[in-house]
Amino acid sequence: MSHDEASQSAPVIASSVETVLPGVLRWSVFSPAHKVELCSHAVRMPGTRGTGLVFDPISLSAEIWDWFPPDGPPDALVLSNGNHERDAAVWRALFPVPVWAAPEARINLSGVSHWASGDSPSSPIPGWNLLPLPGGAPGESAWHCPALSLVVFGDAVVNLAGRTLELLPDNYCTDPARLRRSLRAMRAIPFENALFAHGTPLIGSASRRIAELL
Repeated sequence: MSHDEASQSAPVIASSVETVLPGVLRWSVFSPAHKVELCSHAVRMPGTRGTGLVFDPISLSAEIWDWFPPDGPPDALVLSNGNHERDAAVWRALFPVPVWAAPEARINLSGVSHWASGDSPSSPIPGWNLLPLPGGAPGESAWHCPALSLVVFGDAVVNLAGRTLELLPDNYCTDPARLRRSLRAMRAIPFENALFAHGTPLIGSASRRIAELL
C-alpha cells in the first residue's frame, strides 16, 4: 500500500467484473508483488449515460476487454494517491480521457490533470465532492458521491479479506496523526456505502463503521 502500484514486469490482470450497486462495478486481483488485493471501480452517476469514473485502474483480461465497459467509455480516470498509477497508461491508450490526481501525488504518467492544492480544493468533476486526506500516502484523497451515498477511498481505509476494517497502518502513512484528523473531519458527511482500493466494499452504515475506528 505504501509502494508504487504502477505496472511492473508482470502486471496484474483481473479476470472478472462484479456489480456492487446499480451503476457501480468492481474488479480485483491479488498482486504477489505487492502482497495485497488490488481493487478498481467504475462508478456511474444516477441518471447519466456511459461508464462514469474509473478509480485506480488495473487491467482486465482479453475476454473482459471484449465487452467492457458495457455502457460506453469512462468520463475520466481518478488516481486516489501517488501509489495508484497502476495501469492508467493502458486505460488511457484505450480511452483517451482525462486522468485526475492530486499534485502531491507526483504521478509519472504524462498529461495528468491536477486539482488545486489546499485544504478544501473544489472538485473538478460534477456530482462529486473531493475529500483530501493528508497524512496518508502522497496525494491521498477520497471521493464522495452524494447521489449514491458513496465514498471511494484509496489507502486511508482498507477492508482486506481475513482482517477487520482498519485504518491505514502507521508505517504506511506520511503522518499518521494528521491522517486521523483528516478522517475525523469526515464525520460530518454521512454515507451508506464505501469502496476501497484494497478490500471488500462496505454496503450499509459505512460512515458509522468507519467512524468507530476513530
